[in-house]
Amino acid sequence: MSSKVKVIEGYNNDDVPFDLLFAANKPVLLKGLVKQWPLVQASKDNGHTAVVDLLSQNDSGQPFIVYKGDYSIKAKFGYNSTCTGFNYISERSNFEKVTTHVNSQLSTDKHDYMYVNSLALKHGFPALAKSHTLNFKHDEFAGNQPLAKIWLGTESIAAAHFDIPKNIACCVHGKRRFTLFSPDQVDNLYPGPLTPTPGGQVVTMADLNKPDFNKYPKLQTALENAYVVDMEPGDALYYPSMWWHQVEAFDRWNVMINFWWMGAPAFLGNPMDVLSHGMMSLRDRPEHEKAAWKALFDYYVFGDSEQVTAHLPEQCQGALAPMDNNLARRMRATLLNNLNR
Repeated sequence: MSSKVKVIEGYNNDDVPFDLLFAANKPVLLKGLVKQWPLVQASKDNGHTAVVDLLSQNDSGQPFIVYKGDYSIKAKFGYNSTCTGFNYISERSNFEKVTTHVNSQLSTDKHDYMYVNSLALKHGFPALAKSHTLNFKHDEFAGNQPLAKIWLGTESIAAAHFDIPKNIACCVHGKRRFTLFSPDQVDNLYPGPLTPTPGGQVVTMADLNKPDFNKYPKLQTALENAYVVDMEPGDALYYPSMWWHQVEAFDRWNVMINFWWMGAPAFLGNPMDVLSHGMMSLRDRPEHEKAAWKALFDYYVFGDSEQVTAHLPEQCQGALAPMDNNLARRMRATLLNNLNR
């Protein structure tokens, strides 16, 4: 049985309970948080046509990339049979062309699947970026304003993956389902190749909706610990950094707006670079060496940084000192010099 997601009500886009969300450190569903947004109101009052009309009226005309698959993919955008490519094509398009194509197949069961993912709202629909936002009044957002993205398209399934930023996903039109897993479930989710990936991050190779426990036996444990959230227009879902999530959109036309932000300063860099370097430098060493390096990582990286420096004079702490922009720049320069030898 999957875990139950905490649900809170009574808040709106001007009054987001960030302290509650951050304290939970788990997915939280905020029922009706953005129900007053114009697009959500259009969805509830007049459905598909009203939503498309409002988007068309505010369309910047900027071209974007759209994923397109035929009926055989059954809404699941992912790999081809050999994992060397994908089961869809990517093409440059614009909002008018996408909506015209979708509308031309509204009355047919067999239709193409189209998916516009991660389009910056301020670029695609700049006027709507002003009216479709949240009040980010919390210390975490001082000098760290979230990036709003819009996701458009037909029915779709984005395979379970993780993102480094924190996220608030707002269901605008069409129903959605998120299936989420805590980061410690990675071993049970059978991650695919690091490259290529459908959306920039590694995804599970397993089908969560039709699980094959003979091929992926540990998937059963993951599903038993999953958080499943069904969303309607106006609902918002918060989930922390690094949580795996599969996202399903069920209607013929769907719209979601999400807000991404990093919980750590930008000068710390991308931890995926550390992972790649670790695989290159450590993964294939003898087991006794790996164990020794694991102890060092536990001490210097995952341990108590104050304990590491407690016995050292401040003037000689070097890279062990509290990280700031200047120290990060010096360390990055040293690393680049070492890697380029």
